[in-house]
Amino acid sequence: MSKRELKSSVDGMEDVKLVLLSAGVADMLSGEVRLLQRRLNSTKEDCVINTLIWDAEQIQGGILNVNFHVPNLTGERSDNPTAVDNTQPNIPRLHELGKVAATALDGFEGFDFSLNLRDPGQLDNHGNQWIYNIQVEYNFLRKDIT
Repeated sequence: MSKRELKSSVDGMEDVKLVLLSAGVADMLSGEVRLLQRRLNSTKEDCVINTLIWDAEQIQGGILNVNFHVPNLTGERSDNPTAVDNTQPNIPRLHELGKVAATALDGFEGFDFSLNLRDPGQLDNHGNQWIYNIQVEYNFLRKDIT
């Protein structure tokens, strides 16, 4: 009986994190690159990697999210002259970070896995916070199944 060669979703997230670190994404952030969620009440620029779906087929893989969190612009004028609007996303910064990550991830060939973009990036609103979401297809060929 051959040894099982499965990768967990955590293995996949760690692989994606290493690709982003190698591309210098962590050096561009005021915060950090993390798995699953941001630190509680973080107000820094962070990158969070999580998994949408994962399987155990012979060509194993799944879909991962790479989410960039950047503080909103502050002190923006609103229609009311006595109010300040702090709800506007910092689109140029989100796009800059997303572009570097998407370029590093798209078509990446690792030692035992490959990556392709499913969605190269879009802005999503989560209440008062904006994120830049990239979806990545992760593939790993299991050699223990024929």
